[in-house]
Amino acid sequence: MSGGSMERLYCSIEANATFEQNTNERRAFAKHLERICQALHDIEWVDSGDYSPGDENDAIRACLAPSAILQAAIDHAIEARDSLHAEIDRAAGMS
Repeated sequence: MSGGSMERLYCSIEANATFEQNTNERRAFAKHLERICQALHDIEWVDSGDYSPGDENDAIRACLAPSAILQAAIDHAIEARDSLHAEIDRAAGMS
């Protein structure tokens, strides 16, 4: 069952992301792509039921800046707050 949810996107990236690694930036980016492929693999296997939920988290974190997850949580909280305020305003208008 593994690999069905994203049609093995990680394999496509691994197979097709070939480029000259003649600068430090390109070498670092190639390494980053390896981490991305691992994260995509783990996400796909979780979504396909071959890994347990949460098994992808370490691979995802390896791709991100340390503050990225905190910022995503903050952004999500702001959206939830705004949605809650809109519903409160809507409910208050119905009274």
